[in-house]
Amino acid sequence: MSALSPRTERLVQCVFRSADAAKVHAILENECGAEALSCKDWTPEQMERIRFAVVRLGSASPEALAKAVKLAQRDWRDLLMAAGFGENLEAHNKWYSHVAC
Repeated sequence: MSALSPRTERLVQCVFRSADAAKVHAILENECGAEALSCKDWTPEQMERIRFAVVRLGSASPEALAKAVKLAQRDWRDLLMAAGFGENLEAHNKWYSHVAC
């Protein structure tokens, strides 16, 4: 299990209904954690770019979330490209500033 950063926790609460937020929180910790994605020794803040991409692509439906998680597990670089975060190291921060409540 890999803890979420405070910004990731806030993003999950903003994007998902409260009932779904707890599930998404657990998925991000367990299935999109540093260990699960071979990002050993990454901090929760270093994982934000990947986790924000999962939230961005997975917010439409449970199926979209499952698909985003699978993509992250297969190759998180492809996930970053699909979310629009692959070519700019700050793109996820700009997106966050527009989405976070």
